[in-house]
Amino acid sequence: MSDTCYIRKGMLLLATCAAFSTAHPQHTFTLGAEYRPRAEVRSGYSQPLAESLSPDLLMMQRVRLNAAYQSKWMNARLSLQDARVFGQADRNGVTIGDGGNAPFSVYEAWAELLLPKGISFRIGRQALKYDDERLLSVCNWNNTGSAHDLALLRWRFRDFKADAGYAYNNSQTSPLTADYDYGSNSFYRTMAFLWLSQDFGKSGWNATALAAVTGFQEAKEGIGGEPAFANHYKYTYGGNVQFKREDVPFSLYATAYGQAGETNKGVALSAYMLALKLNYRVAKPFALTAGTDFFSGTPADTPDGTSHTFTGLYGTSHRFNGSMDYWTMSTMPKGGLLDVFVSADAKAGKKVALTGAFHTFRLAHEMEGLTGKGLGHEIDLDVDYRFCPFATIEAGWSCYLASELTNAVRGVTGIDVPTKDTATRFAQWAYVSLSITPEFLHLKF
Repeated sequence: MSDTCYIRKGMLLLATCAAFSTAHPQHTFTLGAEYRPRAEVRSGYSQPLAESLSPDLLMMQRVRLNAAYQSKWMNARLSLQDARVFGQADRNGVTIGDGGNAPFSVYEAWAELLLPKGISFRIGRQALKYDDERLLSVCNWNNTGSAHDLALLRWRFRDFKADAGYAYNNSQTSPLTADYDYGSNSFYRTMAFLWLSQDFGKSGWNATALAAVTGFQEAKEGIGGEPAFANHYKYTYGGNVQFKREDVPFSLYATAYGQAGETNKGVALSAYMLALKLNYRVAKPFALTAGTDFFSGTPADTPDGTSHTFTGLYGTSHRFNGSMDYWTMSTMPKGGLLDVFVSADAKAGKKVALTGAFHTFRLAHEMEGLTGKGLGHEIDLDVDYRFCPFATIEAGWSCYLASELTNAVRGVTGIDVPTKDTATRFAQWAYVSLSITPEFLHLKF
């Protein structure tokens, strides 16, 4: 047989193998990126701004390089991130304008083993996203996002899902001891959670449950002036019920969570929160939403010193209680909060989406030294324009209509001890954001 014949047969065999590999791919590799600059004009964003101070223009950006691998036996993901404010430049190895903290980091780095019977095990730095992201979220609005170093056991069986996660953190400065001071960020020493989800066939109903325990260490002075740490554990439990079907114009989302144990400062904790959101699709491109969020608070005359103020875990803040972020989980008033809101959503074709919302805020309980409960109102307007399949432009404007209590409860930027009579600027905030998410490479082999 001639050499030419062998070559032809060899080429035919390679072509057959290539065709079979393409028809039955066992591995997938994707390489993509995200570039997201955002400009904000802040004049009372997050809290009222003293009249003596000027509004500010802030420009921030986030760049990510994402690599993902999938196969029959394993999934893996690596995401490198550079998140900075314009002007936060690196010069001679020193980061300017951020206290020396480098903006470059590893956002995600995990591997997942796919086991039989729908079970998988994932370990490494990973972003968590559950339910409406109220308690555990990727926090995408935040410039840096949110991720956790933990082990995650997952089970999928028909319409049932279960996730169990565990994290145990150590400090690099003292790796040979059990001491871990969470610092000013209230970050946990340990966290364990169990999440369950059940879909009820084609009925449109879904129910979820979440139980989490977060452990904190508080630095204290021990015997002889030696450093000591006290351990505090917070227990959060509850769930959500959702109804949503494409052929039904009505949908709802109900939430209930309770808390017990201790705060990260060791104060006894007994709190809860309730939320209900109702949506009605008037026409295909137009929908109305009404809802309320209630967070328990601590009455001024609480005799036993127990905290009844609900505190969140590591969920998104920007999605709830108004876009100006006056009343987030980390800035929740001691007296609790009631948020009643209505919103309207409209779509103009497949590329443009418009949203408008109105919030009214009240304390759940009057606070010590203050009279009344009204905290003011907020108006939010947003527009999204999908420029192309991998680029979106988003813009918005919000204003906060303060009450007499707003300054005293939330505080005022630039004023150490504000009162209800502290002079402040009209609170408003605007932003423009561009999100570009190209996919550079997509291989199946």
